[in-house]
Amino acid sequence: MSVLSALQYYFFYPSFFLTVIFPGLIYTLIFLLVTIWFERKAAAIVQLRYGPYYASKRIGGLLQLFADSIKFVFSEIIVPNGVNQTLYALSPVLVLIFAFLPMSLIPISTIPPQGSILSVYHSIFYDSQIHQGVLVPYLIEYNLIGIIALESLYPILVIFLAWNTNNRFAVVGSIREAYLSVSYDVLIIISTLALALEYHTLDVAKIVTSGIPGFIANPIAAFVFLVAMLIGSSRFPFEIVEAETELVIGPYTEYSGFLFVLTMAGSYIANLVYAILFVDLFLGGWLPFTGFTGAVFTVFKAAIIVFFAVFLRAVYGRYRIDQALRGSWKYFFPLALASLILGVVVGYLWIR
Repeated sequence: MSVLSALQYYFFYPSFFLTVIFPGLIYTLIFLLVTIWFERKAAAIVQLRYGPYYASKRIGGLLQLFADSIKFVFSEIIVPNGVNQTLYALSPVLVLIFAFLPMSLIPISTIPPQGSILSVYHSIFYDSQIHQGVLVPYLIEYNLIGIIALESLYPILVIFLAWNTNNRFAVVGSIREAYLSVSYDVLIIISTLALALEYHTLDVAKIVTSGIPGFIANPIAAFVFLVAMLIGSSRFPFEIVEAETELVIGPYTEYSGFLFVLTMAGSYIANLVYAILFVDLFLGGWLPFTGFTGAVFTVFKAAIIVFFAVFLRAVYGRYRIDQALRGSWKYFFPLALASLILGVVVGYLWIR
């Protein structure tokens, strides 16, 4: 193997390429800036304002976010008195890592046995349940369980982050996160369990390759998962962890400079991860494409979901914590149970 071939082999190796390049850290960073620009611009248009404007007027102020990010990165980091400085600085990093970690188990396409630059990895990432290679950073048999387990760790890190700031208002914001995490975790687990029972598998790739999107097989589960995704990633109208009037920015109040950028990025990355999983489970994933084209198609659909989620800021106000919890348990929890019953019935008839 020549040096060029070796570089190509290791560069496109799914564990590296999907984690670092696309839809990994580099793509996520660029997408994060574009998403924030879209969120600010959409809200400005709806509310008859300019939004990002002064930098790069001809392209709608798109470069304003790059300028803002540079400003934040080089801003002074102010460490409060009486905190453990190591844990204080480490907490935002852990929040970012655990927000991104479920991406390592989500398949975004299949690997054709030949005719693609990715075909050399077909046997390495071979999924015996679908008899195809799967484009995923780390292939495990029951990846749906692993994804949900990793996603459930994110709010724990948010609470840990707030506790390390030694600020009572930040702790109150993190308690709001704890309340919400219990409600939306239950909704996500039940809606995904409904699909698992319906498709008779815990393999996300098998659900995608079944040929029937989840929103057709179980539209109730799709709706419940979408709402739970908005709650879990703190999108409006469920951006309750933050509240300008009484909690400022909740668990992240004491962070500044680059550490604030990391804390803010966590919720957007969690939203992207949820969106990719939603696309796989309910919107047909990468079908009808395979290989790198299928991966681009999956991420494109996830980007539309993310843009829809951030657009809600422009048209909805923020719910109170009691309204969100009452809605979760009084209305969406029964819907989640209904989706579970539908999944059991359809799954039983399907196997017949």
